[in-house]
Amino acid sequence: SSRRSPPRCSRRATAPSSSPALMVPAARRSATAAVRLDLGGDRRIFEEERIESIKAGVCSSTAGSVASAPVKMSGLLSSKGATMATALSQWQFSTGALAIELFLFGVVYRCTVRNDDNPMLKQGCIGAFALIRALSSMQVTKLWTPDMWLQLGIYFGESFIAFAFAAAALEFVRSVRRGLPGKRT
Repeated sequence: SSRRSPPRCSRRATAPSSSPALMVPAARRSATAAVRLDLGGDRRIFEEERIESIKAGVCSSTAGSVASAPVKMSGLLSSKGATMATALSQWQFSTGALAIELFLFGVVYRCTVRNDDNPMLKQGCIGAFALIRALSSMQVTKLWTPDMWLQLGIYFGESFIAFAFAAAALEFVRSVRRGLPGKRT
C-alpha cells in the first residue's frame, strides 16, 4: 500500500533527560523538591478557619433546605406524566444536590463577606448562585420556547429563595457572634 507512516520522533527528543548534570542547579532543586504548601502563620488559625467554614456550610445548607422545602414539595405533588417513583427519586436527587450547593454557598458567602460588608457583593453572590443553579436545572429542547422562560423563572425563584434564606441565616449567626465571625476582634 502507498500509505505513508507519520514521521517518527527520536526517543531522546521526547524523553526527559536522565542526566542531572545538564540541569542548572535551581532547576535540579525544583525538580527534586517536594511540593509543600506553607501559608505561614499558626496552624491553629487555619484549623479555626476550616471549622468556621464547615459551620457556615452546615448552617446555610440547613436554612436553605428548610426554606426550599415547600417549593420542592409542591413540585413533587404536582408532577404530571411521571410515575410517583420517578418523581420521588427526582425530588430526592434535586433536594440532595441543593443541600450540597447550599453548603458550598455557605463557605463561599462566608469568605465573600468576611472582610467586606458591601450589600451589592452579598446580593451578587446570592444572585450568581441562584442563576447558575437555575440554568443547570433547566431541561432544554431544540428550540427556545415560552415554557422554557417559565421554567427558568421558576428554577431561579426557587434557587433565590433557598440561597437568600441561607444568607440570612449566616448573617443572623454572624450578627450574634455565635460561631461565624466576620472580622476577628
